[in-house]
Amino acid sequence: MKKQTKQHIVILGCGNVAWHLAKQFQTLKKYQISVYNHQANASLKEFESKLNCKTYDSYLEIEQQAAYYAICIPDRLIKEVAAHITIKNPNALLFHCSGSSKIEDLGNRVHSTGVFYPLQTFSKGDEVDWKSIPVLIEASSKEADIKLHELAYQISRTVISIDYRERLKLHLAAVMVNNFTNAMYVSALELINQDSNKQVLNFNLLLPLIQQSVLKIGKMDPRAAQTGPAKRSDEAVLKKHLQLLKENDELAKLYKQLSKLIVKQQKRYHA
Repeated sequence: MKKQTKQHIVILGCGNVAWHLAKQFQTLKKYQISVYNHQANASLKEFESKLNCKTYDSYLEIEQQAAYYAICIPDRLIKEVAAHITIKNPNALLFHCSGSSKIEDLGNRVHSTGVFYPLQTFSKGDEVDWKSIPVLIEASSKEADIKLHELAYQISRTVISIDYRERLKLHLAAVMVNNFTNAMYVSALELINQDSNKQVLNFNLLLPLIQQSVLKIGKMDPRAAQTGPAKRSDEAVLKKHLQLLKENDELAKLYKQLSKLIVKQQKRYHA
């Protein structure tokens, strides 16, 4: 039996998304993965040493006949990088993995372009379950759409075609539930550590609460899951909390604004 030739995927960028994408496609054993970065660094070397990927730090070295070119870099650089890639395979698919950049940022030098946006938070040391990650796609043509679906369904159970505006809304929502929430975790950690006996107060004490909150909104509308003093309009507790934050104007202001938001959300919910 003739050995099947591996399809070549070139990943541009060496950040967290690039790492997890390369790692996942490498496990399928049907792809040859190579990674480009604008300069050689420790992160790029890890792709070679840990994932067995070929790496480049020059545009001139990038494979020009690859089947797929995945741009996994900051949004502000997508246009520039897309314009510099030399792609000679007429059937190649060029796509970016951004939640907030337009498909047009890829230009029109390549017939098939698209967006392949995994709706998830990625940190290099984390293990992620790709099958549970929604992949949101947008394509420049029917041919590109077919290729994106085929590629995405190999790693995810949930693949959704979506336009730029809807993808941007989901990206904003993702920032709210992930990045903004994590910022609150950081503030909580700093509050606990401030003038505290660390043997008594520990951020880990909050983990059961955090975990239960996530489990709860998987079973009910987040508006119904809301609890706390703002929802109850408990002014006495709100004042105590603000008194504790009197030396932190920034966090006190945020506490007031979020409490007002909760009150308004609950009024709309129960109207």
